Amino acid sequence: MKRRLLSIVMVIALLVAMLAGCKSNDKDKETNQPVTTDDNKKTDNGKTKDDNDTSGGLTYKGIDISKEVKLKMYLLGDRTKDFDLVYSEINKILKEKVNATVEVDFLSWSDHDTRYSLLFSGGEDFDLIFTASSWGHYEETASMGGFYELTEDFIKTYAPDIWEVVPEAGWSQALVDNKVYMVPNYQNEFAVHVLAVRGDLMEKYGFSDITSWNQLIDFYEKVAENETGITPLGTQGSGLLYPFYLHKGVDTVGGTPAELFVFNTIDPDDLSISFALDWDGFIEYANAVHDMYNKGFWSADSMATTEERQDSFLKGTAASMVWNLGTCQMYANQANQEHPEWKCTVVDIASHIPKGVNPYINNGIAINATSKNKERAMMVLNEFYTNPEVFDLAMLGVEGVHWEAVGDDQFIELEKSSDYGVDSNCNWGWTNMEIKRTKYNENPTIPDLKAIALTDLWNENVKPDHIYDGFTFDSSKVSSEIAAVDTVLAQYYNPIIYGMAGDVDKAISELRKQLENAGINTIYEEIKAQAAAFVDNN
Repeated sequence: MKRRLLSIVMVIALLVAMLAGCKSNDKDKETNQPVTTDDNKKTDNGKTKDDNDTSGGLTYKGIDISKEVKLKMYLLGDRTKDFDLVYSEINKILKEKVNATVEVDFLSWSDHDTRYSLLFSGGEDFDLIFTASSWGHYEETASMGGFYELTEDFIKTYAPDIWEVVPEAGWSQALVDNKVYMVPNYQNEFAVHVLAVRGDLMEKYGFSDITSWNQLIDFYEKVAENETGITPLGTQGSGLLYPFYLHKGVDTVGGTPAELFVFNTIDPDDLSISFALDWDGFIEYANAVHDMYNKGFWSADSMATTEERQDSFLKGTAASMVWNLGTCQMYANQANQEHPEWKCTVVDIASHIPKGVNPYINNGIAINATSKNKERAMMVLNEFYTNPEVFDLAMLGVEGVHWEAVGDDQFIELEKSSDYGVDSNCNWGWTNMEIKRTKYNENPTIPDLKAIALTDLWNENVKPDHIYDGFTFDSSKVSSEIAAVDTVLAQYYNPIIYGMAGDVDKAISELRKQLENAGINTIYEEIKAQAAAFVDNN
């Protein structure tokens, strides 16, 4: 009897166990979810999920993002009228994509210099912040440990799209003590000197374009010989120095006196720095501008004038002016509005030279070293940087309210555009030229079309990044020598670069002697020492 009772109990227990197993299998089928193992419990901070977390199986790039996160971001500037409206739309997308939202605070232009460092020293709880080399507190904050290090593995894991977009030069420029602490923006801003030129005079003397130094001189000679009341360059007597340097493929070393120290900007393997007076190109330029001045290419009061460089051009007493592309385009358009018959255009006399871009680290975004959500912050940045819908919102505002699309890559502003502004909300840290829209121009002018053509040409021929592009000389150790050199430059150097020094060889010899007496060799040695240290550290 006892044995029968025991058998009945065992059978009942076995049936209960089988029924429980069936229910478990049925539940798994209903939810279509695999049984969780330790290997797929990882969250975006690399930790194992709590077994009690039943928030769902959300993932981003294969990483679990089930836990909702609220991030805080600091930008520079002032909050625009519709900023909160726009970011409420951004947050809807971020919530869907990465299960996170952002709250944004601003450090105003008037106080960011003082408040920025206090965020870190005071232990402020935040996740993302705008930064930039030099003016945007990047190097000093990274050096004091304020930013989280962005390793290659970290970026590839949590923001693989950013890794594919940012050029290698951007990551190299962002190095501080051989570590990266920011995601640089990606846009090619060209620091190139071009010329705005009277197109009617070009046509008159048989020039469809001017693409070289020799062509420019030929054009100038014809203007000087045949025109009355018009000089080739007005009062901008020294304006050709930078275009000349550019067409020679050299650039000046940042932070050094005048244009006395140069390097081969298009050869990244050439780490030599030359004293301009020892460089044949400077001697060539000095003789060339001396000849130009004697032929009347600019006025005799060029060194003493109070005119702005565009004044003679707009008045019609100069056939050209020198400045950057955007400014030359602007003044060429202004001149054409007032004098359509002038047909002003823009020319690049160094068309054969690959063009350098401003450092990508001029704008960027960093993660706070003490952020509790570093991984999710990187995911959010990946969306700002590479998701066209989020990018357009942050740059332009709400489509249909602030702007309207024209095709796939242009836009027009609507009536309420000023309530948010175009590119006006510190969105520059994640600028991505691959998806950035340009403003639609229904009736482009001659200067507009030429500016577009030049920019396209330059983008196809960007020069290799040279390490000295990011080097700036610290003159504090030679401040007394710098002061003495500045005095010499005003008296002996300026007349040479304006072509007004008389005997060129004699003038350069005297300049050399005066610079040596002022301590130029001491400055030169300090420049070379700092440049070598910069190379070693970067």
